[in-house]
Amino acid sequence: MLNFRNRNKQQQAGPSPLEQHAGNVEQILASINIDPVKARMQTEAGFGWSFQRGSAVIEIYVSEQEGVGYLQVLSPILHLPINGLLPLYRRLLELNLQLTNAAVGVYLDVVYVFNERPLDGLDAAEANSIINLVAAYADELDDKLIAEFGGRLYAKV
Repeated sequence: MLNFRNRNKQQQAGPSPLEQHAGNVEQILASINIDPVKARMQTEAGFGWSFQRGSAVIEIYVSEQEGVGYLQVLSPILHLPINGLLPLYRRLLELNLQLTNAAVGVYLDVVYVFNERPLDGLDAAEANSIINLVAAYADELDDKLIAEFGGRLYAKV
């Protein structure tokens, strides 16, 4: 798991809340047969991991923004098609009413499935549920949306 023992103050005081949540994420990844060390990503602030679930790329971040810690689980699932955006946008809005504990959105030319939650009150069981739910939705929706509207699967180079 994470080795946070490089700071003397942290050794004495124990892991920070971000480090505790990062440790929980690494345990969750190990429990779903993802090597947390191989999945680690460099991030500017906090901790990050990336792994493949079926045809979807899943990214997880434990970070702090303006003094508040967050768990972010997201999956860029497809690049927008050139034509037919209005029906796709309508479908994405309909999906937002159907998904539990996740949402779809568009940033630049990419459709995402995501969940963002403050760390306050988050336990390992809820984090596990969020990670698995977003991963399952992403793996299911990427193929369905490509088949229905075109575009390009994000995970394909």
